[in-house]
Amino acid sequence: MSTPVHTLEPSWPHPKSYYEGLYIGIDGLDGSGRSTLALSIQTLLQSEGYPAVVVTPFPNLKTQKFIAQVKHDRRLEMKSRHLLYASLFAIVTEHIILPHLSAGYVVLSDRSWISLYARAVAQGLNDQWVRTTLGFALIPDLVLEPQADPLSAARRKLMVTDALDPLESVSDRERLDGFIAFQRRVRDILDQVKSMVPWHTLDLAEGSNSLQAILPLLIAKMEGREVSS
Repeated sequence: MSTPVHTLEPSWPHPKSYYEGLYIGIDGLDGSGRSTLALSIQTLLQSEGYPAVVVTPFPNLKTQKFIAQVKHDRRLEMKSRHLLYASLFAIVTEHIILPHLSAGYVVLSDRSWISLYARAVAQGLNDQWVRTTLGFALIPDLVLEPQADPLSAARRKLMVTDALDPLESVSDRERLDGFIAFQRRVRDILDQVKSMVPWHTLDLAEGSNSLQAILPLLIAKMEGREVSS
C-alpha cells in the first residue's frame, strides 16, 4: 500500500507524492546502540524476505572523513556545523532514501531528522530555525529507539572510543559529567517529539527477543495492515 510523503515542512517539493516502502527512524541518545539496532533489524527483515537498507546522514567513508576533519574546526560556528549536517542529509534524502522507498524497500535511517534536531536544539540553536532547516526531511512511519540512560550511553561510547566528543557535552563541565548532562537535554527533546510519530523503545539487553517482538509490527506496516497489540 502506498504511503504519502510527509515532510517536516509540507511546502517542500518532492517529485513523487507516495512511496511503496517503509521509512523507519532509528533514533535515541548518542551511544545508545542505534547502529547496532539498525543492522540487526536489517538482517531480521532480509531473513524474512523483505528488502531493507540502512542509511546514515553521512553515507560513505569519504563524507565521514570530511566530517571528522571539519566538525571540530573552531572557525566553524554551531549554526554552520548544523547547516553542513542538514545539507548532507538533504542529499541522502533525495538520492538514497526516497529512491529506495519508491522501490519498496524498508529504509532504516540510523538517525532520522529527529536525532539531528534534538542534538542541534540541545546545543542551543533556535527550535523553529532548526525545524526550518530540516524542512525537507521525511517524517518516519515509525521510530525505533534503543533503551538507554545517559550514564549507560556514556559507558558504551567509552567502550569504542578513547574520549567523549566535546560537541556531545555541556562545555562548562568535566567531560563525563558534561556528556551526561547533554544527553539529558537530548532525552528531554526526544520526549517532546514522541507525539509526532509512532514510537517504540526496544531493550537491546533482551537480545533477539526484543527484535522478534517488533517484527510483526514492521511486517504489518509493510503490508498495510493493522497489528493487534
